[in-house]
Amino acid sequence: MIKLETTTKDGDKVLAHTIVKKLSISIDELVEYAKEINLKVKSAQHILSLDEANQLVSYIQNQKQKLEFNSDDWKSCTNIDNYKNLIKFIDNTLYIIDTQITQNSDILKNSNNAYKELQQLNMTNQDLIDIKIYLLSKFDFSLENLKDKLIFMKSESLEYLDDVISSNSIWSDEKLSHKDIDFNFTATKIVLLYEDQIQKINNFSKVDKFFSTLLEQIQILQKSDEKFTTTDKEKLAQVLKDGYLEEYTDTIYQEWKQEIDKINKFYIKFIKAYFTDKISDNMVLEIFTILQSIKDDLEDFYLTIRSGLLTKYKENPKSNMLQEIATKDRVFKIYQKSQSKFIELLKNETSQVAYRFLNIILSELLDFKIEEKSDGYEEIYDKMVQLHSINLEIYLNDIVTYGKELEKRDMEISKLMFKMTTDLEKIGE
Repeated sequence: MIKLETTTKDGDKVLAHTIVKKLSISIDELVEYAKEINLKVKSAQHILSLDEANQLVSYIQNQKQKLEFNSDDWKSCTNIDNYKNLIKFIDNTLYIIDTQITQNSDILKNSNNAYKELQQLNMTNQDLIDIKIYLLSKFDFSLENLKDKLIFMKSESLEYLDDVISSNSIWSDEKLSHKDIDFNFTATKIVLLYEDQIQKINNFSKVDKFFSTLLEQIQILQKSDEKFTTTDKEKLAQVLKDGYLEEYTDTIYQEWKQEIDKINKFYIKFIKAYFTDKISDNMVLEIFTILQSIKDDLEDFYLTIRSGLLTKYKENPKSNMLQEIATKDRVFKIYQKSQSKFIELLKNETSQVAYRFLNIILSELLDFKIEEKSDGYEEIYDKMVQLHSINLEIYLNDIVTYGKELEKRDMEISKLMFKMTTDLEKIGE
């Protein structure tokens, strides 16, 4: 048994700090113990008489021995307190949530409407489905859902306490042992759930006014995809049938679809960039417009020009190779036409992040590769790839010089194409 000695000049006084240090407890715990034996202790600097101090030490040690007498029983007792504390914590959290619901009623209403509209979009294209899933994840939040979870947790806690109270045994029932909880862990989990929902609300509040416009663009995108899979496909089939080339319908459509899929993948990249604060509202709309214009140009090419290339090289032994090069060059020029529009957007953006992002997108868009090859033409292939890879930095620095470089490039590519087709026709390969 610890017995204190005097710690003050009076000879019969003891600082509360001494007890805290001796028994390795906090001042708050000491204050609570002191109340149990009607002693007043307010701080670690509080002075008690030697008798009071020793009485308090004796009481604390006594209580600790009782608590340590049977650790299993004490664990059960602590668990009851945990559940009581959890119920209070849930009640406080529910009050805070109700306050947030009132304060953010307009935001929550708008987000709920946006979520429902997104759900109703019947996407079939995988890239468009990815856009839908991504946006749903951004707006899939509801404080009401969180309230339901907390109310359920509270009901479980009350049920547990009711089981304990109604038990006939004063000891821990074995059937209740699996219901032990850690209050701090559970409370932290609740806080994280709450903060996650609040963060989503804050994120939506930043795009609330713009989201309806964005949703309209996505609906236009969906209609464009439906048109491509129905009307455009039928038109292509008719064009090829009129040219007695109907056996190539599926091949040409899949070739066209490959380019459309390439463009569709950019939409999700731009939308993600928007939500990570890399690009502005206006830039998103401009980008959607540019991407649609690319699709329109691709439609014009595949419905008016592509069949002509098929006819032109149909009898050549290296028809596939020549068609691929001619087609990719035409498509590349469509993409390059959009390059100047993208760069104009960059000039209006002060963010270096936006600049780097669009630069990367342009690099992907203007990636020129040749799959079909013929022996003896490696140098020509390499030269073509090199000519298609003129750095956009030239454009940024000097538009006039860039234009001249493009004219020179187009002339050289035409010469290379002419040389290849002439050689192949001569040697009858």
